[in-house]
Amino acid sequence: MFRQYERVPKHYVLDVPQEGSLEKAPSLTLVSNSKNDGEKCHFSFEAVRPNVFRTTFTTAQHPLPPHPSAERPEPALGSIAPEISLDADRNSKTIKLGYIKAVVDWSNAPVITLFLDGQQKPIHRDLDFRSYALDGSGIAHYTALKTDTLHVGLGEKAAPMDLTGRGFNITASDTFGYDAYRTDPLYKHIPLLINVTPKGCVGIFSTSHSRAMWAIGSEIDGMWGHFKVYRQAHGGLEEYLIVGKTVAEVVRSYAELVGFPLLVPRYMMGYIGGGMKYTMEDSPRACDSVLNFIRNCELHGMPCSAFQMSSGYTVAETEPKTRNVFTWNRHRFPDPRGFTRECHKHGVRLLANIKPYVLANHPDYPELSRTGAFFKDPNTMATAVARLWSAGGGESGEGSHIDFTSKAGYNWWYNGVKALKQLRIDAMWNDNNEYNIPSDDWQCALETVTVPPGESRKHIGLWGRALHTELNGKSSHDATVEVEPEVRPFVLTRSATAGTMRYCASSWSGDNVTSWEGMKGANALALNAGFSLLQCYGHDIGGFEGPQPTPELLVRWIQLGIHSPRFAINCYKTNPDDNLIGEVIEPWQYPSVEPIVRDAIKRRYELVPYTYSLMLKSHREAIPPQRWTGWGYESDPTVWSKELLKGDTQYWFGDSLLVTGVYEPGASSAQVYLPDKTGNDPGFLNLSAPYQYLEAGKWHEISSTWYNSIPVLARIGSAIPTGKPKPTTCIAEEDPEFTGMEKDDYRGVEIFPPPLVQYPHWPNESGYSTPISTDAEAKWFRNTWLEDDGASPAEKADLCEVNIVYGVSDGEISVKVELKKEGHFEPLWLKNGITVVLPVGEERAVKSEDGEKANLKDLGRDEKGRRIWKIDVYFAQLSRENFEVFQRYGDASLGPDPKHKAIAVCASPAGPTTYFEKDLRFGQLRKFFKSRPSNGTGGAHQDPSAAAQPASLKMVVVDSRLESWSHPLPSLWTTKDVFLGLVDTMGMNPAALWLLRSDYDGFHHFAPTLSSIPTPGDQKDAEVGVDTYYIGTSNFVLIWTFDRRRLHTHALWILRQGQSFSNSAPVAWFVNVLRRHQEFVYSPFLLAYVTALSVCCTFDGEISYRAHVVRLTERQTGYSTHSSSIEERLGMESLTVSIKEVGEVLNHVANKERHFRLVETILEFIGENAVLDPGGWGAVQEDSTRKLVAAIPLLRRRMHASQEYLKYLKERAERLSTVLFALLTHEDSATHAELADASRKIAEAAKRDSSSMRTVAIMTMAFLPATFFAALFSVPSLDWHSDVVIQSNFWIYWAFTLPSTAFVFALWVLLDNRTEKVSIVTEGRPPSNEERPHSSNSKLE
Repeated sequence: MFRQYERVPKHYVLDVPQEGSLEKAPSLTLVSNSKNDGEKCHFSFEAVRPNVFRTTFTTAQHPLPPHPSAERPEPALGSIAPEISLDADRNSKTIKLGYIKAVVDWSNAPVITLFLDGQQKPIHRDLDFRSYALDGSGIAHYTALKTDTLHVGLGEKAAPMDLTGRGFNITASDTFGYDAYRTDPLYKHIPLLINVTPKGCVGIFSTSHSRAMWAIGSEIDGMWGHFKVYRQAHGGLEEYLIVGKTVAEVVRSYAELVGFPLLVPRYMMGYIGGGMKYTMEDSPRACDSVLNFIRNCELHGMPCSAFQMSSGYTVAETEPKTRNVFTWNRHRFPDPRGFTRECHKHGVRLLANIKPYVLANHPDYPELSRTGAFFKDPNTMATAVARLWSAGGGESGEGSHIDFTSKAGYNWWYNGVKALKQLRIDAMWNDNNEYNIPSDDWQCALETVTVPPGESRKHIGLWGRALHTELNGKSSHDATVEVEPEVRPFVLTRSATAGTMRYCASSWSGDNVTSWEGMKGANALALNAGFSLLQCYGHDIGGFEGPQPTPELLVRWIQLGIHSPRFAINCYKTNPDDNLIGEVIEPWQYPSVEPIVRDAIKRRYELVPYTYSLMLKSHREAIPPQRWTGWGYESDPTVWSKELLKGDTQYWFGDSLLVTGVYEPGASSAQVYLPDKTGNDPGFLNLSAPYQYLEAGKWHEISSTWYNSIPVLARIGSAIPTGKPKPTTCIAEEDPEFTGMEKDDYRGVEIFPPPLVQYPHWPNESGYSTPISTDAEAKWFRNTWLEDDGASPAEKADLCEVNIVYGVSDGEISVKVELKKEGHFEPLWLKNGITVVLPVGEERAVKSEDGEKANLKDLGRDEKGRRIWKIDVYFAQLSRENFEVFQRYGDASLGPDPKHKAIAVCASPAGPTTYFEKDLRFGQLRKFFKSRPSNGTGGAHQDPSAAAQPASLKMVVVDSRLESWSHPLPSLWTTKDVFLGLVDTMGMNPAALWLLRSDYDGFHHFAPTLSSIPTPGDQKDAEVGVDTYYIGTSNFVLIWTFDRRRLHTHALWILRQGQSFSNSAPVAWFVNVLRRHQEFVYSPFLLAYVTALSVCCTFDGEISYRAHVVRLTERQTGYSTHSSSIEERLGMESLTVSIKEVGEVLNHVANKERHFRLVETILEFIGENAVLDPGGWGAVQEDSTRKLVAAIPLLRRRMHASQEYLKYLKERAERLSTVLFALLTHEDSATHAELADASRKIAEAAKRDSSSMRTVAIMTMAFLPATFFAALFSVPSLDWHSDVVIQSNFWIYWAFTLPSTAFVFALWVLLDNRTEKVSIVTEGRPPSNEERPHSSNSKLE
């Protein structure tokens, strides 16, 4: 990089293919056309996001980086329409995107200038006349330097944090024993430079792996003024300009390009032990030395979660005793699997040190060389050989670096990692992977990477040494995942590129030196690492190299180290007398300070829930756990002071703790500045004696004796979740490999309310009086932390969000804790509740925020004298449990291949919105819900401030129906696992499940948890969460969640049906309306609007049908204006049917009136919330919502027209109902008349029948005597055996028969006449008193 062949092409014209779209596209391409410029140069500028711009500067000999550390994302601007203009000479183009304006001028060399709204001065500008230069085989990019501003990033660079005024090499080196304030380069190759100012920030990121340098004002020229320059040794330039109002926005957008930090296993939040000595010993054997260290940790009460196995386990047993990666020294470790099993019994994980080079005496070296696993030396056309660290400190031997672009090298490493994993090594420790290769000309195989078309160059100068660091991480990561796909992979790496951290979850500051200055400077390294997405980052506590720390330095370093993302004590302290094994730092090595160290390590474990939550937030949002004092406090002018820009004395550890160290021996106090965001912040609390409250916005001198603590200040209003002071597991099931692990079944939360009495420095506007009035409204504070099981792969880890809100008044502190699950994971401590811990000296009582005392218990005081209270977790969890217990499912009736309709809408700002609709099997539904829309970067995370991110909507349709009339509530026509899996994935508020279970109608909105409670000084990010919406209608239930940050909508559309009734019309209407409004997917109110519109559309058709029923009935009854009379008489049956139909119409009308009121409620909610806090949404959401709101008046007019017609129909139906009842009454009277006539006819018929009966009676009486005497005299007067049957004495028969017959007739006539006379007399007189009815107790008066 010392040679300079700089040439600046100056004559550019628009590339011909760009002419047609120049005034439309937010991009341009230029080409140099001057003969004096030599080879043609190509320059391009394009907006890939509203706040991210891609620039390229290339020639045929200076191509784009062949394997960039970030793939080019497809342009995605969302709903933001770029405003584009050209100057009159067509030498300048202006692109306005939201609050950013970019101006590209090519009247000379291309110059890019960036402005933010409301600012006259640019936030970024290329250097005029020298902006983009060719420099031999590489390029240079010059930009104007904004003096007196902050520059950060570049991975890790020597302290101070502010990089302004210095120059840096962008490459990596094995800097054993470096100076934390002077050494450069260090271990990382990350060409990201961020310029941070109070008015805005700009990041410049190059994707090349080639070596480079950044001069950030270290070069000054009288003619060129103050500038900064990025010089790249090989190839052309691909650069991203990332703009943000705050540095947090820039870091997040950078994460969108290169990938968010990986999820770290929870065990890595504990104490990580190590030391070269343990694995280097032959007697006692190394395996016993490691186990003795673990037992000593237990003996001294200093818990340990993991152990870094240094490379001594790979040292050959025979001379030359060099380190041979992926081999085992069988003397030191005779049974590797037995060794790992024994470590695991003590709950300690193992990280194996592996180095990506092979010494010449390695048993595999000849075969690797033969198969091309190493680089090639073009001078010898054979394997390239270098001097490599081999045995003791400073000792070396010949060997070769693995070429990870070769299949042989990549696969050999991959298989070596697999072999270690199969021995149950828990994690890989990629060490010595800086690739200090002496020549740019060494040749790569290029078999495992994609070679750009036409590119024939293979030298490592162009492809980059750092590329192999990245592929080294990839090979370790992928092999780890293959062996244990259900376990969260973890790879620790010393060197890193921008792309390495897609595979390696953690890094550290390398081989530091034991010194007070080294401890102090390490803070600045950590802060720049955090800006560069190295966010699970730490240091070797006590120093890796150098002398043993004094007891005071060791204590101070441990006190500082426990408040960092990674806490490890690992060293290799060699000296002239011992250059091979070295010494180690053991936390109990100084008995005088052992209790202090023990307490500090236990405090580290107590903070694991807090620290791990910060890592989860880092993975999701790219917010570093360890932050510059000004992060989020840019409005405080003091954070821009030189003292705080150094970044080496104090930092934020999460949102709650401000940490500073003591960096001089014998010092008993430290200066700390407490930032003030609003000018009215309530201040801080010193967590050590004398536990004083301190004013924000001022410097303070904090007493900090080294046997007590360093200054750790808690922000008033914050909260810190705590756990047991020992390693724990969040998994309920016993792991046979880690038997006896303590369960994570305790959760405390330390809260820091403002004090009862106001201090004089507090402004009156702070909301407190002196003392706080008992009548004053409580001041509320809200905090959230995250949890998962700590072990599952990121894509399978179900998140759990815990929210605590507390309100402070004169006599009490009201507390409420709420838990929200996004999956099946449930914390083990949940059943035991949460222990609320008050600060020392805080004596106010704690009460449950909902006023109930049953779930609150005073536990007295802890060992520190703090008051503690036990409180149960809030209702949301109970709602979920109730739903799981009582909800019914139609599992048995689903059939052999059940499916649900799935609908997806994805809005890609770069193109049209896509719509997907398909029936998916049950097993596919949760994966469908979990998949994220791609924005072209391949990242799963989205930027809340970037309006250009894609939005998505995922909806699953589920039936519900009554299985039998004996069960009043419907069953969901799915399986329990499927439905609850969808509920968990969408992050639904459990209260919505209660509404669903209870079959509720109406509209309900559940805001992000506890967001309705105001919190002083809340950051914007704190307001971002997941909203839950519930709409219940007579036809369906719709529940959806909207993630404000990622713009993801997940919905369940549940059809309400009868026992055996299936109606697809409601879902068809809904889906049709949704399809027509899919472009508004950015708005959280899209489904609410679609519901309102689909209800109106559905009702229009139903109202028309009901009107037709009324019309037909009117015609039948003659009540219609088209009928003057009844065409034919309606019978009782027809009238009854008509009355039933008209009754159904009236019921329908009442139902529709209820639903129209629901629709009005929905529309009012959309209108009110769309304008309630316009700043709370991104630009795209605002635009989509604004368009929906603009359509509401039209929908209201349509709805009001339907309501008027419905009112008219109701009046007609009511009048028709009256007519029908009148007709029914008339028909009933007519029927009675007909019945009376029929009765008369029956009587007449009966009379006729009576005469006939009299004749029959006469005939019968006439024959009765004859029959009697015939029977009497048949024997003596008849002889049946003779020829003459009738005998002579037959006359006797006639003598008796004739007189008796005459007598019977005479008697009948006499009696018949007498009966008729009595009847006539009786009918002619009134009844006597005896015949009148009377009561038994009546008497004469």
